[in-house]
Amino acid sequence: MVSATVCNIKQETPSTKSFDLIPASGEIHFLPGQWIDLSILINGHTEVAGYSITSNPAHNSSISLAVKDVGDDLVTRYIHDSMVDGDIVSLGVGGTCTYSSDKRNTLLLAGGIGITPLISIFKYIGETTSHKALIFHSVSSSKEFLFQKDIETLCLKYPERLFYKQTISEKFQQSIDTGFGRITKDALQMLSLSCFDTVFLCGPNKFISDLSECLIEIGLDESQIHYEKWW
Repeated sequence: MVSATVCNIKQETPSTKSFDLIPASGEIHFLPGQWIDLSILINGHTEVAGYSITSNPAHNSSISLAVKDVGDDLVTRYIHDSMVDGDIVSLGVGGTCTYSSDKRNTLLLAGGIGITPLISIFKYIGETTSHKALIFHSVSSSKEFLFQKDIETLCLKYPERLFYKQTISEKFQQSIDTGFGRITKDALQMLSLSCFDTVFLCGPNKFISDLSECLIEIGLDESQIHYEKWW
């Protein structure tokens, strides 16, 4: 485990806080798509919870996290109720669902807070490779488009390689670009999937299961589809 200091706490959306962790010494080495076990001393006991890394691993002097206020586990409650800049925590890196340059052009399908590991991949592709990436984010409310400005800025910087689509699944809310509703088979077919060599999925289990089936029905090989199930 690596000791690190909390800094740059920010309320990103009504439900989600982001923050950075600066290691006490050296750098934190990780791959795009990995997560950490975050260890915190709470009321005399060490509590641990896992969260996806949202930063580009090419910038490894610190890591960034974004944590949604959901559930009642002690670490999430600490993050949202009492964490302050300067707090000391520990972390260990894990996860095997990662992007590498041999996966080439990539479609990233995110459901809600599932965007967290995918934004790390998106940043890495844009800032570190010559490949293309499209991130397609589905949320329940327009207020929950996490990292929207960051993604839009990257797309403007690399307009020939990085692309962004959104959809709002909550009933009666109109989305940007795709109409409204969830990511569907029809929506996927409009993306020219032959342009992509790999697909990464992250979101609730049903989101992953449904979209994996859709992608295979459309013609992708199972080996092209990558995900980890968290819920």
